[in-house]
Amino acid sequence: MTIQPVCAKPNDEPLKRLVLTLLAPKIQEQINQYYTSKLTVPPTFAPFLNGTDLDVKYHSSHIDVQVKTIPYVGPHLDVGVDSMRFSIDNSGSVVVLEYKHIRDYDLPTLRR
Repeated sequence: MTIQPVCAKPNDEPLKRLVLTLLAPKIQEQINQYYTSKLTVPPTFAPFLNGTDLDVKYHSSHIDVQVKTIPYVGPHLDVGVDSMRFSIDNSGSVVVLEYKHIRDYDLPTLRR
């Protein structure tokens, strides 16, 4: 018997929320690594489903997670769009498979 991967369905929101919550530190770590040389203030991301797109595929030995998020600084000043892929094995070990910076947003300049 072969177990096929299954994509999360819309009614799987609690499971997707759980995966996103558990991945939040790894997501933030990847964002920090990318933006550390680009910004003087580290951006954050919205760690809830309405602020981050999440695609979860369940396998018998691991979970593949594709995350697309818009990091921001201050009062939600978007700095870019980023995509990352993670693999979570059955022991809970998380491996970053890919990080892609998709787009930059211009930040407002300060006038003195």
